[in-house]
Amino acid sequence: MSPEEEKVLDVNKNFYHALQTLNLEEMEAVWLQEEWVRCLHPGWDILEGWEAVRESWQQIFETTKFLRVSLGVQSVRVEKAMAWVCCTEKISSAAEGRFETTYVQTTNIFKLLNGDWYMVHHHSSHLPTPWNNPAAEVVQ
Repeated sequence: MSPEEEKVLDVNKNFYHALQTLNLEEMEAVWLQEEWVRCLHPGWDILEGWEAVRESWQQIFETTKFLRVSLGVQSVRVEKAMAWVCCTEKISSAAEGRFETTYVQTTNIFKLLNGDWYMVHHHSSHLPTPWNNPAAEVVQ
């Protein structure tokens, strides 16, 4: 694995840490805060621009009591100033009096800016069948 791929995976890990700890400040630090960034949560319409993306995370964090993600990274690719990580997630969450587990396929896209990688696109879609990956790791 190249040093740049390792850096991208570190930022990807920071994204999942922010998600699991329901920490908006950490989530803000991962994202490039531009009008052209995009985010697609499972079952949502696509969000365009940093303000809409930020508001979505704030809403999710305010209504979620517990969230854990088991992550299976399938690939990481770096091409000059762009990179992407494809992964499968098992998400267990408690919100508004219910506990749910869902499985999603995700692509996270990153841009290199002034030597640091930032997320510019997060796209998650429900998997049609449950995921069976005993090698998945729980993000810490």
